Amino acid sequence: MGARVEKRRLLILALLALALPSLAEAAGWVGDTCPAHLFVIERSKNANIVAYDANRGPAGDFTASEPVIAYWLLNGEKGKREELNVVERERAYGFDITPGGSPGTYAMAFKAGRKRRLTVHMLNGCPVVTAPIGGQNGILRRMFVQSKENSLSPKVEYVDSSARTRRPAGLSTRSSFRGSEGVAARRLARIT
Repeated sequence: MGARVEKRRLLILALLALALPSLAEAAGWVGDTCPAHLFVIERSKNANIVAYDANRGPAGDFTASEPVIAYWLLNGEKGKREELNVVERERAYGFDITPGGSPGTYAMAFKAGRKRRLTVHMLNGCPVVTAPIGGQNGILRRMFVQSKENSLSPKVEYVDSSARTRRPAGLSTRSSFRGSEGVAARRLARIT
């Protein structure tokens, strides 16, 4: 009977070992490392990226005074970083952030589109931003702004938001929602 229990125990451990990597993948990371950014905004205009990062204290929790920071990665290169200017912070890429409904969470909204609510929180030890995208709540990873350049200001054709979501069975899938973000998209176009 002892050998039978030991076989069952080994089978359960083997199944858990197979399941854990897929759960980490569903959350968007593999291993002990968290993604480099909460999410990024890429644009069709050029290779510059707006990165949004968690601002964490020594204990790994969010810095209450400024839990999220945003900045430019010039030409998409890690080493070429530049702060957002005043207009970018106050309009297109800036955001308001307040403590959320439960401890350790924050409610975040872009200044260009206050209707879209994001939630900043920890998931499995990593900071994430969750948002409703395409009818499902998912971990926001990337937004892409497709714009058409004209003489006065660019016109946003669409904003594509990508997130990781979970299917009811627990399997991960990539979800993408494409659509005009209305006023937010127009404001974003004026600045970029």
